[in-house]
Amino acid sequence: MNKTLGMTQSCFRKLLKDRTGRRVLSLAGLILALGATGIWALISIHPAVSAEATLDMQGIGAQKTVEHFIGLDKVEPFSHRRRPFEKTEGGEVEVPVDLGLEDTVDMALQNHLLSRSAKEKIDEAIGRRWQFMSALLPHVAAGISQKRTGRENLVPMGFLNGGMIGPYNSFDARFQLMQKIIDLSAFSQFQAGRVDVQIAQYEDKLARQEVILLASLAYLEALRAYGGYQAAEADYKLAGRLMKQARHQHEAGIASGVDVARAETRFAEARLRLEKSRTDVHETYLELQRVTGLSYYSAVRLMNSLCFIDESVPSIEEATVIAAENRVEMQIAQDRVRASQYRLYGAGAEALPKFEMTGDYGLSGLKPDHTARETGRVMFSINMPIFEGGLIKGKVQEALSQKRQMEIQYGDLKRQVEEDVHLAVWTIETSIEQVKAAGKVVALAQRELKLANHRFAEGVGDNVEVVNAQTILAQAEDEYVSALAQYHTARMNLYFSLGKTESFYLQETLQPKE
Repeated sequence: MNKTLGMTQSCFRKLLKDRTGRRVLSLAGLILALGATGIWALISIHPAVSAEATLDMQGIGAQKTVEHFIGLDKVEPFSHRRRPFEKTEGGEVEVPVDLGLEDTVDMALQNHLLSRSAKEKIDEAIGRRWQFMSALLPHVAAGISQKRTGRENLVPMGFLNGGMIGPYNSFDARFQLMQKIIDLSAFSQFQAGRVDVQIAQYEDKLARQEVILLASLAYLEALRAYGGYQAAEADYKLAGRLMKQARHQHEAGIASGVDVARAETRFAEARLRLEKSRTDVHETYLELQRVTGLSYYSAVRLMNSLCFIDESVPSIEEATVIAAENRVEMQIAQDRVRASQYRLYGAGAEALPKFEMTGDYGLSGLKPDHTARETGRVMFSINMPIFEGGLIKGKVQEALSQKRQMEIQYGDLKRQVEEDVHLAVWTIETSIEQVKAAGKVVALAQRELKLANHRFAEGVGDNVEVVNAQTILAQAEDEYVSALAQYHTARMNLYFSLGKTESFYLQETLQPKE
């Protein structure tokens, strides 16, 4: 063995003395360094980037692969007390509030101003209906009085020779009844009040749908910000690994100082992007906590994800029919036309005769004693205005104009509903294509980064291509997250345009294993 080692050392000494031999040794060292650097680079970059197989961008499975790569299917708790998705000092884990989309909607309906105000407006409409009903119901009153008269002249009462009388006492206690028997104007106003209650109930339903819309959009915004943070964090870690790779190759004499500076610049840009995404997470989670009424100091874990959901989209004809049957705004507009029609009847009926009955029964005397006697009377009356200075004509003209306005608004609303359906269907179809295209861009950007990093690791060129590919990948991930958020927003708008906001849903997140 010693003889073999001596022969080897002798060969190396001869090669070092020879000029050609020194070149051979230098080339061999360079090859060994390139090989070691390439192996280290391939195992140090992003695991998904270093995978041999590229993403298959055919079908829904491609979206799931991209979502898993970015981390959109995972769940992490968040608290404003520390940086997002990090453990507290000492390794303590704050117990989070598990918040799903359904929980968000339920809490928003209980706490949001729109839903609470709408319920109060129902009571307000019921109160007005009672006021209108009062004109049709009997009015019963009771009264009692005891009066002491000092002196009274009987002449003004028609007793010319009566002179003066007094002092004397007078006592009266009786029930009084008043009942309108025929009053078409009051009956029409009561009918309008009943319709107003129905309108208030429909408005409560509409407010409920609007709150669901706002809560769902706030939830989607939080998911979008979380997805952006996941993408920014992955980009930051990748930039760190690529910076270490550039430094390693610079130490090996393969990369230049410019490559290192370029990688460090890209790392600083990734850090800036990460900090901006953290700010976005704080803002969107604060809005979500405000909508739900959760404490701003509580940790929140979202139980639904931004992952793509493949569902059928109705045709425009089918969607228009569904919207016409279910849109609460259409029902409100129809009832407003009905209410204005009743008010028009009521205004015109004021010129018609009104038939009513009044009566009273009680005790009358000097004092509430044996002197009091039972007394009473009943009177039927018919009243009809002859000339009221144009008051009724003005009320009729006002009510007629209001009715025409309601009819115009109803016609315009029908067109608006059709426009909403067309726009919602078109937007969701476009959003689906955007998600597919954005997912393909992510896959291609991953492949480009893999190839560029392989070339740099082999010493073929500088890291300009690597930095550009990493920047493109970061932008592609942002675009994919935004495309998913826009797609789910388009889904929410479609559900709202069809009057089925309560049916909106999101995919559940992957739960960590205990």
